[in-house]
Amino acid sequence: MQNLSQISRFLVELSEEAHKIMLKYYSPLGVAVEMKAKESPVTKADTEVNRIVIDRITEHYPDYAVLGEEESTDLTGVHKLFVVDPLDGTRMFAMGAPMFCFSIAVVIDGVSVAGVLSNPLAKRTLVAEKGKGTYLVETGSKIKVSEKDNLGGSVVNAGGKDSREVVALHALDVRVLQVYSICEAGSLVATGGIEGAIFTGENPWDIAAVKIVIEEAGGQVTNINGDEQRYDQEIKGALISNGKLHNHLVNIMKNSGIAIKD
Repeated sequence: MQNLSQISRFLVELSEEAHKIMLKYYSPLGVAVEMKAKESPVTKADTEVNRIVIDRITEHYPDYAVLGEEESTDLTGVHKLFVVDPLDGTRMFAMGAPMFCFSIAVVIDGVSVAGVLSNPLAKRTLVAEKGKGTYLVETGSKIKVSEKDNLGGSVVNAGGKDSREVVALHALDVRVLQVYSICEAGSLVATGGIEGAIFTGENPWDIAAVKIVIEEAGGQVTNINGDEQRYDQEIKGALISNGKLHNHLVNIMKNSGIAIKD
């Protein structure tokens, strides 16, 4: 980890501050939640983490903007920004389940160049920087995705309102799970615990850090159609994989009729 830049180390420091706020509110019995637009939940932890991130970035990197799920700075004309999901997996956090994640990426001209995915309860903080690999902060060791190269017996995170891809995956003997945090699922792909994940949402903060963390660990992240995309604007979902199975996932989505049109 000694080769990481100052800005990547700053992301780790932000994750440590986020942990303190998350754990202050976390309870195995659940926490109070409010509903935003589209029935999306939010807790005090979400808003407090988002606010402290903005405060710290404004102090240390005033030439960068912040695009956050709960709060953003002025994004007019910017090309350097931090993209943050203060608490991905809010539903799980709210019910007391330990599957949630702090996610933040440095995005320049739409490209993720550094990122962190961090779960305080799992004691798992993954940090990545372009060209330098992905590391588990708690041990300082480099991590790699799974080497599995056939779909049969692989594990893919999928599910949601549209279940066509789940049916297709089961038909190919893929073991399907659903972690209600795409950043947690992405962390599991990065560490080799599972082989892939499918995401059909449109928010860049859900995938910006996943992109760099997975690819620096040897995997691949594209939009739902298998194409590259920017992470400073709305996205077209995401296919997340160990790289070896990526084309298979692209074909499954296309054959299932779930490809997103321009």
